[in-house]
Amino acid sequence: MAWTDAEIRANRDFFRGKMDATNSVLKAIEHGPFEFILLDARSRDAFKFGHITGAWCAPLEELEQIIPSLPHDREIVTYCWGHD
Repeated sequence: MAWTDAEIRANRDFFRGKMDATNSVLKAIEHGPFEFILLDARSRDAFKFGHITGAWCAPLEELEQIIPSLPHDREIVTYCWGHD
């Protein structure tokens, strides 16, 4: 089953939007201070070893307990790493 031209354009636009958002976040972090909450979803040990300045430690396994304490008036951006 081949992709239609419309599906190809929709995928292109979707990923272009993701890249634009990523680039906006990177620019905000580089030039700081940023207005959003940056959550580091890695373990507390990884966070202690090093993290982006201004990030909040929010390990994935603790996220359910952390969510209620997050501000509701600011955008939230997360980052992590994976070892698949």
